Amino acid sequence: MKIRAHVLLISLISIFAFTGCSSGLFGMLEKPKAKLVNVYPRGTTMTGTTLVFVVEVENPNNKDIKVNSVDYKVFLSGKEFSQGTTDKEILVPANKTANVEVPLAVKYQDILNNLGDILMANKVEYKIEGKAKLSFISIPFTKEGKVELR
Repeated sequence: MKIRAHVLLISLISIFAFTGCSSGLFGMLEKPKAKLVNVYPRGTTMTGTTLVFVVEVENPNNKDIKVNSVDYKVFLSGKEFSQGTTDKEILVPANKTANVEVPLAVKYQDILNNLGDILMANKVEYKIEGKAKLSFISIPFTKEGKVELR
């Protein structure tokens, strides 16, 4: 059962990492392609950990993609689950692929509070909202959807 929650979280972050914000950020440019390649814990304590999602981003455009930072919140079933900020500038060179690390702080208590609802539901609604900060502007984004669990 814990595996389902883990798969859900991985799915949410991989959806968020550039596909959710790319159309608003890059307008007429082709959307970057993203796939999750790794997840590892960082900074684990007695109360929580930071999961770092490593997302391989392919930039099919003739122009570099550069984002200074991304602030975001993750909601599950209408309740805020976690929030985060990218650690460093994101740069995906033109016509290349780069690995981007997306940190997500997770408190063990939040997992326990939501685990029962997630395991009992046939589907979980998610919402990811935030803003991408470029050199002179901040661009808001929102991605909502449902993940089928059975």
